[in-house]
Amino acid sequence: MNIIPQQLNVIDKSTVTESMCVAKIKKLGYDACITHMGAYDVVMDVNGILLRVQVKSSIIKKSAPDRPGYGYHFSITRGSKVNKRRLTSIDCDILAFAAFERERVFFKHISEHNGNYTKRFPKEYFDDPDIMGIERESLNKALLIHKNLLEGK
Repeated sequence: MNIIPQQLNVIDKSTVTESMCVAKIKKLGYDACITHMGAYDVVMDVNGILLRVQVKSSIIKKSAPDRPGYGYHFSITRGSKVNKRRLTSIDCDILAFAAFERERVFFKHISEHNGNYTKRFPKEYFDDPDIMGIERESLNKALLIHKNLLEGK
């Protein structure tokens, strides 16, 4: 019997970060569940309104000459390498950037990413001692943006 932990593959890492995202959302007071529908992974219930959350995960990337000091690099796309396209509000409402090793999540409304293909965060970004405060603040900001868009503000 082999009791040595095995290396997680990409699918397992995605499942772990999606579960982590749901747990964070629930800790912040909202209901959520994993769905895997279209371009979103999680559905979140905010006072009876269902929001679509796309979870993007990354492991710490080592520094290189073209990216000194970078820690996390997230792809904000969907589709294959041949047919890759940026995520838009048609695909999801909220992006959840999950730092795999740190087990931390930062939320952004889809309108905040400005159509970029990627988003980078320095590794220190996810090391803040008040991570629950940052997670709460980022989710509340994303929810406020969504509410204002719905109300035409």
